[in-house]
Amino acid sequence: MDEALDTQSLSPSGTVLSVGSAFNVSLLLPLMASFMPPAQQHQGSGSISVRFAVDGKAVACAPRVKLRFAGRTLLTERTDRGFAVPAVFIAGGSEQTSDADVDVTVSCGKYTLEFRQLKAGWVRPGRWEAGIAYPPYAVERFRRTGALEHGEWLSYLVSDCDDCEPGVETWISHPGAPQTVTKRLRRQQAGASGERARDIAYALAVFGVDYQPNRDFLIGLLNSCLSRPKGSSEDDVCDYVLPDYLTSLYWRGDDGLLETLLASADNPSYVVSQIGDFYADLLDRRTAAAVQRIRMLAPAKQASICGLAGKIDFSIDAPKFKRVADQLRASGGATAEGCLEEAQRGAGRAAE
Repeated sequence: MDEALDTQSLSPSGTVLSVGSAFNVSLLLPLMASFMPPAQQHQGSGSISVRFAVDGKAVACAPRVKLRFAGRTLLTERTDRGFAVPAVFIAGGSEQTSDADVDVTVSCGKYTLEFRQLKAGWVRPGRWEAGIAYPPYAVERFRRTGALEHGEWLSYLVSDCDDCEPGVETWISHPGAPQTVTKRLRRQQAGASGERARDIAYALAVFGVDYQPNRDFLIGLLNSCLSRPKGSSEDDVCDYVLPDYLTSLYWRGDDGLLETLLASADNPSYVVSQIGDFYADLLDRRTAAAVQRIRMLAPAKQASICGLAGKIDFSIDAPKFKRVADQLRASGGATAEGCLEEAQRGAGRAAE
């Protein structure tokens, strides 16, 4: 996944799908500096450095940031490190300022990204990364967020605050893959093999290009990986990324993949060693559908699915386990009760 899939000009916009508090803080600080009177603009005791990337690769540019705040469009003042942070915001600023919304635009050469309704009071000195993520990098970078369940590519802003933990992020999911991306991938696909062929097939499936053959190619790879002799070593094709791609396509609406994903439950391969995450999400988000589908499987397969959900996910996420336990009890019936027992056993939790 080292090769960036595109480096073309884009001007994304949209609604923020997920916002972490500290994340927006780092982004807004330098912008606020330009809103303050000149005497205050140079009193900051910190700064924010900015990196712009496409598919994880830095783009050589001097990023420009502007802010839409209190009815005004403001340009930020650059320093050697990035952008100066005014003292008033390091100290917390007024309550009115802290609660205000700002719209942020980050420009890097031919790229322009917009992030709206971020909280000015979350600003702290530190580091930002603004960028674009196409599949497959988007699912690698944001694997556990569900960010790519809708749309075809992401714009994102990540903040690593100097005086707070942990770093946070916000992202926007966009429809419509740029034609330069899809055309290039289709040209490359004919001569691709191994990991690159796998990654291109997933990206094109997300972009809706030759969806069925690309989806079926990924299923064939998974079946081939799972059929390897016990003890086979992991490689660049047969690893956790492959089931991640298929679960990603499932959450994007391909319900037909559920049979394949559930069939992997009792396979000892390292390839599906983390598939319990998916089973836990399935029981959490689509409890009734999961119970109905699991009921059709052999008892051993049912036990494996629910046990893996407990072992891989519910063992470390108590609130999620409680939520799923309540939903399974509400569902009633032998399948739901048996699934709850196996999930409890897998998670090492006592029955409530």
